[in-house]
Amino acid sequence: MDFWKKEFKKKAALFGAAVITAAFTSGFAPAKDFASGQAGMLRSATYYSDDWVVNFWNSESVHMDQELAQIAADGFNNIILCVPWREFQPGLSPCSYEVYAWEKLDRVMEAAARQNLSVMLRVGYTWDYGANEDVLDRYTRLFYDQTTWNGWIKYVEKLYEEASDHENFCGGFLTWEDFWNLIGQAIAWGNGSQGRRMAEQTGYLDYLKEHYELEEVRRLYDGEIEEWDQVYFPEKELPAMRLLYEFYDHFLNRILAESQEVFPDLSMEVRLDADPVYSLDETLYGFTHTATFGCGSSPYTSLMYSASMGEGGSGEVTASRALNQMAGVLKQLRGSNGGKPVYIDQLLFTDNTPGFEGNARLAADEKAEFLRDSARVLREHAMGYGIWTYRDYCNNKLFNAQFALGLEGWEGPRAKIEERDGNYGAVLSSGASLSQNISSRQGGIAGEGVKVRFQAESSGTSDVTVRIGNVSKAVTISDARQVDLDFGNVVLDEFYIQSRGADLRIDDLKVYTWITEGEIYDFEGQPDSCLEGLRQLNGALGE
Repeated sequence: MDFWKKEFKKKAALFGAAVITAAFTSGFAPAKDFASGQAGMLRSATYYSDDWVVNFWNSESVHMDQELAQIAADGFNNIILCVPWREFQPGLSPCSYEVYAWEKLDRVMEAAARQNLSVMLRVGYTWDYGANEDVLDRYTRLFYDQTTWNGWIKYVEKLYEEASDHENFCGGFLTWEDFWNLIGQAIAWGNGSQGRRMAEQTGYLDYLKEHYELEEVRRLYDGEIEEWDQVYFPEKELPAMRLLYEFYDHFLNRILAESQEVFPDLSMEVRLDADPVYSLDETLYGFTHTATFGCGSSPYTSLMYSASMGEGGSGEVTASRALNQMAGVLKQLRGSNGGKPVYIDQLLFTDNTPGFEGNARLAADEKAEFLRDSARVLREHAMGYGIWTYRDYCNNKLFNAQFALGLEGWEGPRAKIEERDGNYGAVLSSGASLSQNISSRQGGIAGEGVKVRFQAESSGTSDVTVRIGNVSKAVTISDARQVDLDFGNVVLDEFYIQSRGADLRIDDLKVYTWITEGEIYDFEGQPDSCLEGLRQLNGALGE
């Protein structure tokens, strides 16, 4: 960080948010100006370069300038960066920070500024490969461990301070998705000594005592408890599930409020889905999370919106019907959030995720029309929108797959790192190998088998062996080319690659089971079927 940035941070510390707000110059507007209507419409694309949000912060992104230039050329004025908590702050006691990730944040923001793009931050993204243990445990500890809570606040504060050094910093938002694991974990604690202990330790018991009489709680638990010390987190079949959802919303409002103290104007993506809950007469109704819709002191409410939302069944939906439904949902939300503007940080007009085939979806030949005609709905009800899948991506299971961090995360004492014009790759001499344990990365979409892709260049002829599980594939490399291999249904325990013969340079490795498709740019980076509709939407909103 140069001298002037250091001086800026000193002044910000002295004079607070007012000084930081004054840093917005040169045509870049903060989110509150989009919320007030002073800055036009916010048009965002989630940026993860040529990889995936989970791999992005340990990758090189050597084509960053070209990629951001393309985003700007497509009519966007903003990018969203998903900032994983653990990768940026791997240690909590004491707090420690990953230098490369923070430096890359600076690099991305500077590159975005060169393309006249502001930057919005999704604060606290859950998933990363920063460690082998389950990251969800860290998020669950937020509910009962003060050290974890303090670490979170320090992470949020540092993120705001670092981002505020850049005049194109726009703002940020939390999302309910990143804390949703509490629901499943709470149910898993069960109706036993652990469940009762955690009900007290997390504050759930105190919440019930403050808001309910014991007799009402007893009825909602179908008479399964007699005294307060018997309270546990309920199963989904109990009417008391309503109490768990209320406690979850209470937690969201609390963590947002305390985060806003160090990250002014921070918003939150709220959950619009109604969760099924049994009433005392055993009928089902939808619990809505309206208690979170106001987003505290933020000037706007953030949300994810799918074209299937509110449809209830399967089948195809016309663009006209989907737009009318979206207008109705946004109007209803604003009726529950105090009339604040809304920001659709994920406008999902298409979805190929396995397991959701039964959802209603836009007719294939009307997706571009939906995008183009969304302008009128967004102008009336929103301050802007964002696209999640700007470029199709795979769920790459490898950490440091582009060798931005040298050989960190890899085993291979004979492998060497080679740099070419800022692009790093691994060089395997004859008999050398590289391997990485990926057994903890089984989660996510299973797909239709394991595929491998990497860039390879041999100084002569190299005989390469790639192994996953108990399956090996052989390929001969005598030039520079892309290698694609299909391993079928194998166990993701270890990725292993060895070369014999001439020196082999490898880079940009991918081990994946699924490609998420957004129909804007495909997996190879080529224009797809909805690009023109998206450009027309951005053009209309930019007028």
